[in-house]
Amino acid sequence: MQRIKRQSNPARIRLHIAAGRVNTTWSNKYDVHFLGADFGQIVDDDLVVHRPLTDCTVQLSFCAVHRQNGKKTETDLPLFVAGKYGPAKGGKPAVVPEPAQWYAGSGAPACLNDLQAIACTEDTKPAAEEFAQELEEILGKKLPVVQKEEQTKNAVSFLLDKTLAHLGYEGYTARCENGAIQLCAGEAQGLIWAGKTALQLLAQGAFPCGEMEDYPRYPVRGFMLDAGRRPCSMKTLRKIVKYMAWFKMNDFQVHLNDNYIWLEDYAENGDDSTLQAYSAFRLESSLRGENGESPTAADYSYSKADFRAFIAWAKTKGVRIVPEIDVPAHALALAEAFPQHMVRNRTSPLMNKRPLTDHLDISRPETIDFIKRLFDDYTGGDDPVFAPDTVIHIGADEFLSDYGAYRRFVNEIIPYIRKTNPVRMWGGLTWIKDEPATPIRQEAIQNVQMNLWSSDWADGREMYEMGFDLINTIDDHLYMVPDGSRKRGGYKDYLNKKRIFRQFAPNRVRIKTKNGGRYTDLPAGEKRVLGACFAIWNDNIDRRASGLTESDLFARFADAAALLAEKTWGSCTKRRFRAAERAAMAAGAPLLKPAHIDFTLNTAQCECAGNAKPGETLQLDGGCAYAATGLACAPPAAELTIDMLLHEAGKNQILLETDAPYSAYDIRLTENGKLGFTREGYLYEFDYAPPVGKRVQLCICTKPQQTVLQVGQLRKNAAGKFIWNDTVRCTGIQNATFSIPCARIGSAENAVHAEIYALTLRS
Repeated sequence: MQRIKRQSNPARIRLHIAAGRVNTTWSNKYDVHFLGADFGQIVDDDLVVHRPLTDCTVQLSFCAVHRQNGKKTETDLPLFVAGKYGPAKGGKPAVVPEPAQWYAGSGAPACLNDLQAIACTEDTKPAAEEFAQELEEILGKKLPVVQKEEQTKNAVSFLLDKTLAHLGYEGYTARCENGAIQLCAGEAQGLIWAGKTALQLLAQGAFPCGEMEDYPRYPVRGFMLDAGRRPCSMKTLRKIVKYMAWFKMNDFQVHLNDNYIWLEDYAENGDDSTLQAYSAFRLESSLRGENGESPTAADYSYSKADFRAFIAWAKTKGVRIVPEIDVPAHALALAEAFPQHMVRNRTSPLMNKRPLTDHLDISRPETIDFIKRLFDDYTGGDDPVFAPDTVIHIGADEFLSDYGAYRRFVNEIIPYIRKTNPVRMWGGLTWIKDEPATPIRQEAIQNVQMNLWSSDWADGREMYEMGFDLINTIDDHLYMVPDGSRKRGGYKDYLNKKRIFRQFAPNRVRIKTKNGGRYTDLPAGEKRVLGACFAIWNDNIDRRASGLTESDLFARFADAAALLAEKTWGSCTKRRFRAAERAAMAAGAPLLKPAHIDFTLNTAQCECAGNAKPGETLQLDGGCAYAATGLACAPPAAELTIDMLLHEAGKNQILLETDAPYSAYDIRLTENGKLGFTREGYLYEFDYAPPVGKRVQLCICTKPQQTVLQVGQLRKNAAGKFIWNDTVRCTGIQNATFSIPCARIGSAENAVHAEIYALTLRS
């Protein structure tokens, strides 16, 4: 394949604007093709100029082909476009991501406290109601939604305007004058984003007087969560969607199946012993193995109905869900339920003691038919789980068995799924090549989305020249593998945001070199560069379990989300890193306000059930015995104080508990009589056993990654272990984030035998 060169302007292309169009001239030695503009909202594919609010410069990309030798070169050329108002006036409002265009007015702002209504038409009512709901939830301001066509004083108005079609599916305008805010867009999605802009500004007190035009550079602004290697509740998935939408991020890829990486840790007794390693397939499945076994995870899964509803709900927030079923590698859960499709007696060429039992044997037609049935389970029927507009990610990464079979599989499975749904895959075609390389068919390339994650596995330039649509997910910048160390960088606990801000761009892809790789820019206006996606991989499980919680993972996601929103929306050209960080913190603050709890138990008037008796003390007599609090859990920074007397030290008897999506969630006496707690599949213990028959005051203090017990002068940190399938997989775990459970003092099934004199919980 011929490499296309990047040069300044060998074809001597010249640009000028006349009669609302860009006119071009070039050397007669070349044929020139217009690839696109970085902001097609200003210069569209037909080179028509749509006048912006203020002066700006756009980049136009061209491909020039020499008529004699056929050599191709790509050129980005700047074009100055005069704005309606001339130069920009006033600094842009503190919105994340930074709006594309702003022209400040001289009038008074629209203050949050002065707003009286939300006005809309029938067509814009969904966006207006979404705005009203968040205005009340986040800012505590309740306003009526009224149907009115005209702009209303002291109101936020939502209007559709088809003359704004050039701003695209997500573009919008916002105007504030005379105490009123008018939000307009050509499409309903633009109004949703306009509402987020208004909310961010109103959270700061007011929407300033002026006029805004805003639109994204890239259509994919994404995040990927590995929910295969560790459970992640639907509540947390929805929380992530709401946070993404706040920053106009629109693509949430949910990795639904995977397994423990280091299968050599379980290979002492051959291939079958590796099936003991942790693996999970998170979706309800209609398929059954020969023994009637389902591939669906027993510890936690999503029902078809719940996941279908989740996709539909996220769409109303402006976020598309991209479900990923990773085959033919990373598929130990499928291999366990359907062992006839498992690769046997093969080890990794990268790690010769690692069996490839998490690979499906796609050299067998029966296995490919099985994979088709696996996807059919979610794409078929009158009401499919994955609706026809849902992009399906087929995984297809890191396959190390039969390279020719892999390339034939790609040629077969992608066109098959494209009959019902758009397709996305991980890049792997640079690495996975047989000799000679099996060609990849155009039906498996054109309009197929690819995550570029490693230059060794998928050279960014090669994949571009093959014709894939590209999503920059490069591991060097955008991979997190949380471990609690708080280190920043690729494959570290957090992303290195400063480095990303200074060096990363969605069109800057990594190419393979003898020295490991380097970066190169693809054309600024290339439409097959869809955007970028950052990722959290939960590799640290099973025998290497980290102990991190869903709230820990959310903190790492939220730490990076605003920055990636800036980089993919594409207009943050003048902010420095620290200014961008301050803006991100201010913009995200309304969503990250911790819940406040100040609870004191009234032992005489508490709502008791079972063997619990109120009075001067709350008496718990084992079995079902509890006082309901009306609460659920404290945030991860709280303090619990209990004044109590233990009557007996029963194993696994519970002091406080709450209902959880998976696994027990409680404070208890452990098997050896010590005080401890369970959450999200982990059991933690303090090196302290409450005495029987002696009144003591216990104080449990929590903060991210640490939980401490204090009894008088004694202070003990919690240490944990990971238990799966009734076996202890990892011990000595120090990451001990804990949201104190407080729905029930005591338990609905196995309460302690104790008297509670006093209990307080504060956060």
